[in-house]
Amino acid sequence: MRRLSLFSKFAIMLCATTLFAGCATQEAGQQRRYFWPPLPERPRIEWIKAYSSQLDFPKEGFGSILTAIAGDEEPLRFSKPLDIRSNGQGQVYVVDVGYNVVFVYDLLKKQVRIMGGEESGQLSKPVSLAIDGDGNIYVSEVEKGLVLVFDKDEKPLRAMKLSDTVQKIGGLAIDREQKRLLVTDARGHKVDVFSLDGKHLFSFGSRGEKQGEFNFPIAVTVNHKGEIIVVDAMNARVQIFDGEGKFLRAFGNRGDGPADFQLLKGVAVDSDDNIYVTEGKGHKMVVFSRQGDYLITIGGLYSILQTGKQAPGGFVIPQGIDIDASDRIYVVDQLNQRFQVLQYLSDRYLKENPISGFNPQ
Repeated sequence: MRRLSLFSKFAIMLCATTLFAGCATQEAGQQRRYFWPPLPERPRIEWIKAYSSQLDFPKEGFGSILTAIAGDEEPLRFSKPLDIRSNGQGQVYVVDVGYNVVFVYDLLKKQVRIMGGEESGQLSKPVSLAIDGDGNIYVSEVEKGLVLVFDKDEKPLRAMKLSDTVQKIGGLAIDREQKRLLVTDARGHKVDVFSLDGKHLFSFGSRGEKQGEFNFPIAVTVNHKGEIIVVDAMNARVQIFDGEGKFLRAFGNRGDGPADFQLLKGVAVDSDDNIYVTEGKGHKMVVFSRQGDYLITIGGLYSILQTGKQAPGGFVIPQGIDIDASDRIYVVDQLNQRFQVLQYLSDRYLKENPISGFNPQ
């Protein structure tokens, strides 16, 4: 059994006792802030906000006057959000498989709109997302075996037919350095690698439990060293490969402990290549080092629909996850019908954004 650091042991204690209240800190006249671990310990993650409709944007100027007179506009709420990506420029894209659309949350304009939709003929069964270095948006059409590509202005560019190679499209990821599209084949139990114009380059993996084999791979990402990180869902583990698909290492155990897996969903990496995994049945986000050492667990079962409370870090089946270049973390909180935004507090971030109550010395 892997020995846990004092930091990890503290994280376990935190998650088992005061998950939400223990993370809060507030000074007079300031908005309450939530950290994991809580101050005065060295914080690693801060909760920022949650979004479930355009009503979560503050009304300013003339908009606030209109709201006071006419009331709030009819909200565009999620039905069954599944995957999420940020372009790092203020726009967040969320696939909703209940409505079969992609919601666009424009955090700069404080607006919500819909990209595509069955009535427009653009989307019929979107499942997963990816964004390349030019801001182009890749959306899977699982029933058609396609990936549709939109430019940064959300206008259609091309369709990539993958059905000749991929049995069932799962997760998507862009290897920006190599300019490749990675696709998990959930039914074929493999990962396929394509050029960005749709040419199949190679595949790796087959069904099984051995190293390099998969049992329903459902999500994939690439770290800053070019390593390919794959969520091997039914084997309850994460496997890591080099850029050519050669197995390097794996981590994860089936169980109900803070670092264990039961129903894996999504994966992302921060600027330090720490690995974030969403765990659906455990209703949590678990963070590991690049080598697979356990760091901290965020979350726990908490239904905002039943309680009406904000519940920072509380989840009901977290799904897709993304981390942008500024280390903003975006997590789909599916059955709470929202996504949550958090911040990874790297050493550089803390130096540039000091936190009252924490002394790095």
